[in-house]
Amino acid sequence: MPNIDVDILAPFAARYMEGTSLTPAERSEVLRMAQGFACKDSAAAAGVSPETIRARRKRIYRKLDLSGSNDLISELLAFSLHMIAKGEKIEARPVAATAQTSSGVALPG
Repeated sequence: MPNIDVDILAPFAARYMEGTSLTPAERSEVLRMAQGFACKDSAAAAGVSPETIRARRKRIYRKLDLSGSNDLISELLAFSLHMIAKGEKIEARPVAATAQTSSGVALPG
C-alpha cells in the first residue's frame, strides 16, 4: 500500500474548513489530524489533556457530520483530489521542523 505524506493534506484541510462553524482550537485539531497526530501526541502539542482532545474531536465530527477520523481523512483526500482535478492550486505552507515519536508520528520540534 503506498504511503501518503500527510503534511500534504494540511493546506487542503485549511481550505476544507472555510465556512464551517469550527472554533480555532477545533481547526488546529483538524490540521493535526491531517498530519497524522494521535490523540496523545496532539494533546502534548496543544498543551491539553488527551481527554480534551477526544472531546474536541467528537465536536468536530458532529459539526462536520462525520463518523470519525477515517471519514475526516477520506473527506480531505477527496476534497484535495477534486481541487487538483479542477486545476486549483494550494500553496503548501512551510512545515516546521519536526521530531518523530517512536510510533512514527511527527511532533512539532
